[in-house]
Amino acid sequence: MLFSERIRTLRKQLGMKQRTLAAAIGVDLPMYSRYEHGERSPKREQVIKLARLLDTDANELVALWLAEDAMRTIGHDKMSARASQLLLETLGGDTATVPVEAPVIPDAPSINVESEIAVTPEVPTIDPTIIKAPIDVDVKRNLITSLGRRGLPHYEQGDARLVMQRIEDCSVDCIVTTPPYWQLRRNEMITASNIDEFIDDVLRVMAECWRVLKPKGSLWLNMSDAYQNDSLQAIPWRIVIKMMDLQGWILRNDVVWNTNTNSTENTHDHLRNTHEFLFHLVKQEEFEYDPKELRRVFNEVMNMGRKGLMPPDVWNIEAEKSPIERYNVSPELLCRLPIVATCPENGLVLDPYCGTGTTCKVAYELDRRSIGIDINPERLRLADGRVEQKSLSLF
Repeated sequence: MLFSERIRTLRKQLGMKQRTLAAAIGVDLPMYSRYEHGERSPKREQVIKLARLLDTDANELVALWLAEDAMRTIGHDKMSARASQLLLETLGGDTATVPVEAPVIPDAPSINVESEIAVTPEVPTIDPTIIKAPIDVDVKRNLITSLGRRGLPHYEQGDARLVMQRIEDCSVDCIVTTPPYWQLRRNEMITASNIDEFIDDVLRVMAECWRVLKPKGSLWLNMSDAYQNDSLQAIPWRIVIKMMDLQGWILRNDVVWNTNTNSTENTHDHLRNTHEFLFHLVKQEEFEYDPKELRRVFNEVMNMGRKGLMPPDVWNIEAEKSPIERYNVSPELLCRLPIVATCPENGLVLDPYCGTGTTCKVAYELDRRSIGIDINPERLRLADGRVEQKSLSLF
């Protein structure tokens, strides 16, 4: 069973539609159908993405894709068996089981293997923990069940990826979070020694986010960029593109958050940085979304005159200061808009990098349950002190 048949079989076993997979990997339905019938070949990054969506081993699916591509090239040639044998010899494989259906013509010119057969370059193995959340049989996934219908925010201290392993599959309605900034490398949540390691660490948490998020849930990811060796590193986009290519996320919006800060950064060769990104990502085409409530809240706060229009993808929201030195907090409106738009009433909100708990505070004010995770106990103490128990009404 080669690539085309494998993806067709896996899709049917999972009860998925062709159009869902087509949208997830960025092609139209007719093109995806050709992939399943072996008429066209996708790109490698699309193959890896399909592996994530179809819950199968990425390396195995890539191998099947390469094999099918080779068969498409040589499969109908009378010298295909000999070509297969030469390819195995070149790659160092076992040729004993390869049948030679057509003998080599005696007078045929000798074949220079090195010049005629292109050896596939070695491809670095992708760490599977950034593609899919690892299964730990020793961890009980019962955190949400143990909380019952708790109304107040619940906070957990520890490494986000490890704590999230205790959260049940497909149990969270909405995730709103801001990973630590690479610029603040002394932050205790950053153990990576370079940007690539930092990106992989964030991706491992995003793999857990995929696992715990409900099929119709949303992830809102706030990130800023950083300079290194006088060059912006495009950290937000490098992370999000890998999330799309490797983990299967669908990007619905990239919101530019204009922080309206009076930055005093004294630069002579680039503009002052006064914006961050807020990415809206989902797992499938159908997801929870309340455009009416989103318009109402946005227009009330922004005093927009044309109230029938959807909010734009540039948000002018003042940044908020923190009592902690060199530590910023998310503005409440930056959390409120995503929650009212994509978390149903009485739903559950998660913030794996909660800091002083702005996301959880806003969720509580909007009558949503919430869980916040942070490695710093002092920040969690501050977060817990920001929420006051609502008075209970008997009527």
